[in-house]
Amino acid sequence: MKALAMTDFGVPPAVIEVPDPSAGPDEVLVRVRAASLNAYDTFVAMGAMKEYLPHEFPAVIGMDVAGVVEAVGDGVEGLAAGDRVFGTMGSKGAVHDGSFGMLATPKAAALARTPEGVDDQQAGSLGVAATTARSALDALHLTEGARVLVVGATGGVGSFAVQLAVAGGAHVIASVRPGDEQFVTDLGAAETVDYTGDLGTTVSERYPEGVDCLIDLVNRDPEAFASLASLVRKGGRAPSAVGGAGQADEIDGVAVSNVNSNPALLDTVAGMVADGNITVSIRRAYRLADAAEALSDFTNRHTLGKLVIAVD
Repeated sequence: MKALAMTDFGVPPAVIEVPDPSAGPDEVLVRVRAASLNAYDTFVAMGAMKEYLPHEFPAVIGMDVAGVVEAVGDGVEGLAAGDRVFGTMGSKGAVHDGSFGMLATPKAAALARTPEGVDDQQAGSLGVAATTARSALDALHLTEGARVLVVGATGGVGSFAVQLAVAGGAHVIASVRPGDEQFVTDLGAAETVDYTGDLGTTVSERYPEGVDCLIDLVNRDPEAFASLASLVRKGGRAPSAVGGAGQADEIDGVAVSNVNSNPALLDTVAGMVADGNITVSIRRAYRLADAAEALSDFTNRHTLGKLVIAVD
């Protein structure tokens, strides 16, 4: 099959012919229809995961997936050939099996059935970003009218986080760079703040007593995250989707935590898309033949929302 794959460290991924995969125990063979890009995919492509996971070349890149089940492996229950599914590849234990190809073998536990009213490109954008955003919102314990600062609001996770917070009754303050304001206000943000300037000073001037909550989708450095958490009032909450909270669970009276994607939330987020309560902000869809371009654009260009690889 054709797939976007790495052949060695230091060699840019390219669309090449690789052996067709087959479903192992607890896995599902999926005919891929769409798969979106996430930051993790760029880390893999750059070789940044070589200290953490073994690599088996050729290593197909891609975590999100949507498509149709072709076969199921031993131990899989509840899914059958012909089912439309979406989710992520799950924990594979090595960098080898990815979703940016014609076929993929995700873990069954990392999948859900795609509901009616959700197309494959939408479904292929939900696995990592939407469930991470939902995890962040769950960590906030929102109350009506809560003032929520979303840092990284224009990215894939951010575009869902803004909408989910608004759906939860929040007053959302979205960080943007100049020119991107309409993107987040169309998603429901009540106001914006320019992250290319002094974001902290601007927020403090507007909310001298602090915002109620923060969702940080940008800062991996604990000191940078702590600086943002200082914008939250005592008793507020501040989850990080990129590990910024480190081992801490509280910073100066603010409850902090790290959140991640969660396959248990797939049905929830897809149901909200199907019901029209949130939308999937797909900026561009690429053909599989152009998957390397998609990866380059995600890595090197300022993009809004999601980039998707659509597989014929």
